[in-house]
Amino acid sequence: RAQTPLQRRVDGAGAAAAVVAQQTQPHAPPRRRLARRTRKTSARGLPGAAVRALAGDVMTPEDETAVATTNKCVFHLHTPKCAGTFVWRFFRDKFCTEEETCKRGTLRPPPLCKCAGNPITTDEAVLDAIKRGAYRFVSAHSRQPFSAACALAVWFREPVSRVRSHYGYVVHRRRRNVTLSSLLASKRPPNWVSNQQWALFLPGSRVAGQQAPSSTQLAEASSELQRAAFVGLVEEMDASLCRFARAYLQTHATELCARGAGGRRENVGRRPSADARETALLERFNKFDAALYELAVAEFARRGSGVVVPEPPPAEFE
Repeated sequence: RAQTPLQRRVDGAGAAAAVVAQQTQPHAPPRRRLARRTRKTSARGLPGAAVRALAGDVMTPEDETAVATTNKCVFHLHTPKCAGTFVWRFFRDKFCTEEETCKRGTLRPPPLCKCAGNPITTDEAVLDAIKRGAYRFVSAHSRQPFSAACALAVWFREPVSRVRSHYGYVVHRRRRNVTLSSLLASKRPPNWVSNQQWALFLPGSRVAGQQAPSSTQLAEASSELQRAAFVGLVEEMDASLCRFARAYLQTHATELCARGAGGRRENVGRRPSADARETALLERFNKFDAALYELAVAEFARRGSGVVVPEPPPAEFE
């Protein structure tokens, strides 16, 4: 099968937005999922030099300035089933000691807490501390408490795989006897079934059922991706961890760029079996997420070197 422009290395997220817009307009033929391909280079299981190469060794002056700003807090947008639990647990002890780490229910403002996980609270002191960038590391399921005082870090994942992963978690970890087709057919399907990545990353944008994003919405998404301080991909976890460490945890960069650190399993549900009709149904209900994912792949490539379109996510993050 011939490669599409987005399956080759992308020079800029702006060009990718134009391609995605062309794919999602009504006159265009139905967009197909990215096929499983053999990558030229993969970060998983390769020596440290290969991980560093995939992460991108060539740094611009702007990159160097960003890397030097290590005192800026990091706000991690925890999108469900985008390795969010793994990212929080993996990095919290590198930003903070156990005594400095708080979660919902035990939240306190700095200096009592310096890392905050899932800060759903009405405590004005905690919310003000987040807005001021007083915490070192915050991991939240919403952008509502985010401010420009922190660096926004987001991981993205191929949407059909993400929904299937969440479904496996609901069925096998929460023991709910439901089908994906019944959830999608319900009057009020759960948020995780349809376009959740777009809804969390662009909370002010209207996401409507089976429709595709407009060219204006795609331009907004592309611009927002370029403004994000960090863009990672679940499918390229080793390279993403290496880039993140270089930017915000230089003391751990050598360690994280020298070995495959992305193989740990966190918050895992049983992997559900794939079904062609179900795949088509999920694609139809996740056109916004599919477009956003392609833009994220392009942005990830733009910020690094030698990156090609990833294959579907590994079982480690199911």
